[in-house]
Amino acid sequence: MKARFDMRAVMRIPELAQRDRFVRRAVLLRGVWAVVGEDGLGRVASPSGGNREVTLFWSNELEAARWSEVIAKNPRVKKIPTNEFITDILPKLAELGRMVGVDWTSAPLEVELDPKDLDIRLRHACVEMFLQRARSDRSVWMLEDADGPALLVAKLHAGRLMLPCWGSRAEAEQRIEGPWAKMLAVEIPLTNFVSTTLPWLKQQDWLVAPGHAPGGSTVEIEPGELARRIEPEAFAISA
Repeated sequence: MKARFDMRAVMRIPELAQRDRFVRRAVLLRGVWAVVGEDGLGRVASPSGGNREVTLFWSNELEAARWSEVIAKNPRVKKIPTNEFITDILPKLAELGRMVGVDWTSAPLEVELDPKDLDIRLRHACVEMFLQRARSDRSVWMLEDADGPALLVAKLHAGRLMLPCWGSRAEAEQRIEGPWAKMLAVEIPLTNFVSTTLPWLKQQDWLVAPGHAPGGSTVEIEPGELARRIEPEAFAISA
């Protein structure tokens, strides 16, 4: 017997565009908006059926406010930092078996995403933003003191350390707190980062965490993989 092809499982081009736009804005604005009511985060029954619920989020605060009265009792609009959205909200929704609705409006386009899929896309979008900034500014930022660079214990790779780094000075300086309170943000030319820092990390069997944020939402990458993702033109030394 031939398996049926379920067209509902295939996202159309407008839905893909809406999903990707939401991901880009969530990373760029460092947050998403949700409606919180008496029953928690605003959610509705899935229009596609299956007795599932869809929890709704927006990349635009005004749009979230517009729909607040429709989806919750005694609602308030809350901005959720992207890091919290990735590390806390999405895993909980996955456990509850709920889908994620992004940027629903009055248009008949109701995008439903699997929380785990959205998690992966957001993490990789964070890396892409790091790469774009590094290529544009031709530098990477790290935290250092007299004992060397700031390091963290990897969450996904037991027993390994990782080097957090950022695409801008402002992002790096935001992390100067706690055990890193006396560290300084140091700018590393992209040529040096690729030719010296990443090979050194590889020798130590350490990882790199580009764009690392509190809570560990960033991707843990092998140094060689990150080097391959940086375009050669970006770190070529001018003649």
